[in-house]
Amino acid sequence: MISGLSIEPFRGDYEKLERMALLSWREEYGDASFPNFYRPAFLRYMFGRVKPDESDLVLAAYRGDEIIGFLGNVPQKFHFRDRIYPATYCCLLVVRRDALRQGLASNLIGEALRVNDRYRCAFSLFGLETGHRSTKMIEKFVREGRRVEWIKKFRVIARVLDLDRVAASERLKSWERAAIKAMGSHRPPKPEGSIRLREYRPEDLDGCLALLSRYQQSVTLSLVWDREGLAWELLHPGVVQTLACEIDGRIAGLVNFIYHDHLGKTAEKWAWIHHLAYPDLDGKQRLDFVHAFLRYVREAGCLGAIEWTRGYYPQRAFYRARFFPYFRAVDLCAWIFEPGLSFGKIKDVYEIQV
Repeated sequence: MISGLSIEPFRGDYEKLERMALLSWREEYGDASFPNFYRPAFLRYMFGRVKPDESDLVLAAYRGDEIIGFLGNVPQKFHFRDRIYPATYCCLLVVRRDALRQGLASNLIGEALRVNDRYRCAFSLFGLETGHRSTKMIEKFVREGRRVEWIKKFRVIARVLDLDRVAASERLKSWERAAIKAMGSHRPPKPEGSIRLREYRPEDLDGCLALLSRYQQSVTLSLVWDREGLAWELLHPGVVQTLACEIDGRIAGLVNFIYHDHLGKTAEKWAWIHHLAYPDLDGKQRLDFVHAFLRYVREAGCLGAIEWTRGYYPQRAFYRARFFPYFRAVDLCAWIFEPGLSFGKIKDVYEIQV
């Protein structure tokens, strides 16, 4: 460990964390674009749901007043094989660039595992970017006897809404621009069809809860919501937006998404889909739903939209709306704490993705 360093509950110094994280990520990604997951407003949304007496779920490493590393756990509940399990989503590990390869990341993970044990979590989910160096750290814990299971690979699908700005910010090569055009993935969304989306209102909460709760019966590993938790999830102005589809006075569909800044040559806003449900819409209605979402985020200034192949709802309408497979992929894995629990490979997961 680094001399004079302590690991403790995060002190709430979001601006310092953002500065440290962006320097570290820039060194790793070079000139390539990456999303700013450390925007203070987004972090307050992610970890503001942590109760005061569980503050050690969000950890940071400090040397005096300097923040050197960070790792957060988001408390969650999941339905799996007729049981509901207490769990966390472990995410946003970052270490200051001059502290890399000194054991700090491993120590943060080790402390997070002890915290999850203390709160009697059954498991903790985490994502590993395919080919990332952090995979070797996880292998070290496995050799030491920690149980880790690989669950599912999530791939990215994307839709471009302003090709010129995307090309400039992401430094797209000419062949990449040509490929996007060949797929038609730069075209404007279609005009209004049979489905209209409107912004979420608090009185929509019970309808949205009913839709998302249906996944417990149809998806192998599914988030479990209560009213308070879902109300927090669905609306945080400037960070998270939800659009609802109302038919005959009931909520028939919803799409919840996060505004993330992608930091390339310029900083540009994208919409990342977080939660989606449209179980009773037919194929044409689903396609109209996706185009209505794309029109909304384009008007909100987004250059494009991102979704993941988690498998918890049918995505054919997205491909028909000219979403295309992107090169990025994430392996969803789990630290297992409860004896006897095992997931194996799972075909569909309803879970957040950061």
